[in-house]
Amino acid sequence: MQKFLLTLSITITYFFSSAQCTPNSLYQDSSYNIWPDTVQNLPHVTQGLSYYTQIYLKTPETLIEAASGDSSLTTIDTLGNSYYIGTWPVDSMTMVSTIGLPSGISLDCNTTSCFFPGNVVGCANVYGITNDPVGVYPITIEINVYTHGSITVFGFPIAVETDLYTATGAYETIEGYKIVIDAATDIEAFHKDDFVLFQNVPNPCSATTYFKFYSPKSASVQFTVIDMFGREIITNMISASNGLNSYKFKHSLAPGIYLYSINNGVEQISKRMIVVEK
Repeated sequence: MQKFLLTLSITITYFFSSAQCTPNSLYQDSSYNIWPDTVQNLPHVTQGLSYYTQIYLKTPETLIEAASGDSSLTTIDTLGNSYYIGTWPVDSMTMVSTIGLPSGISLDCNTTSCFFPGNVVGCANVYGITNDPVGVYPITIEINVYTHGSITVFGFPIAVETDLYTATGAYETIEGYKIVIDAATDIEAFHKDDFVLFQNVPNPCSATTYFKFYSPKSASVQFTVIDMFGREIITNMISASNGLNSYKFKHSLAPGIYLYSINNGVEQISKRMIVVEK
């Protein structure tokens, strides 16, 4: 059984590591941001099983947008004068490094070296297999921003091309993200011919949660959510593949306790989830 799961995980990981994510154009009119945010955060990882999720980002158009409107971060002092450079464009932005990822988990982008022009939508794959200990792994993303503009010194305009690290000696850091590693005990305890539903993650959840289930064959699976009064409030059809499947569930459910179930036409399995306020 463990050999079967190992082979399955290696196959899935190879597929994701060779696949390229697709930026979501819905975010093009947004300001500088990353999705999911640090409140929703990243889905959990299960020890020894293939992990895959995507991160979307919108790069800033100007330095003041990159500084989240803080003008104190977009003023430079040189030769006894202060210069406001918040209107300078963001020529490009790069994810320099991702610190704190569990071993075996990688991040790569839809662009070479995670290098993005300003004012575009991009994305990144987070994928791999880890056997690191169960726990919470805080993640820090280091970012460098490149820009150009001009300042007037003694009446003469001087062209400037620089980047955040060259100018300040430090990268911008984004903190608050984390990967939680869960034990593999429950997932190892089923047979390859079983139809199995796992607990949603995160639980409790707010606007988004993830469901994993194992299907012994490719099939159409009905996903249903029922409230505590027995009312069927959501029904979706999922095209399940043979093996471990992951389903992202975005919703606007009111806070409370719900039952969710999957049905492959032969067997129905249900579990309970808790929805909290956003």
